[in-house]
Amino acid sequence: MQERVEAEAPSADELRLQRNLKIIVIALGVLLFAGLAVIIGRIIYLASRQPVQPPVVAVEALSTEQTMQLPAGADVRSISLSGDRLAVHYIAAGREGIAVLDLKNGKPLARVGIERAAPTN
Repeated sequence: MQERVEAEAPSADELRLQRNLKIIVIALGVLLFAGLAVIIGRIIYLASRQPVQPPVVAVEALSTEQTMQLPAGADVRSISLSGDRLAVHYIAAGREGIAVLDLKNGKPLARVGIERAAPTN
């Protein structure tokens, strides 16, 4: 003897709950794909943009003769140019420093001393 279980028809509250859940699932799916599209669009936008570079200084705007005063016996370690600024890393009498020169007017902008801390044990 087999008993048949008859399925009951869902009530109005259950039907409304199912409808609301379907709407929520569809809305979340749309939001998920929209967010993914925004992320992909942002990646494409950033990849296609030109990188930000310092403004190019016209050669005519720079003075052709420049002099930078370094301490006596200074040994130049490296030179770096950015726009119209020249930075020189030097060592003089066992001390390090960086001198920055404005190439437009030939005036020194900054002189930074470098002190190395003793290693800690």
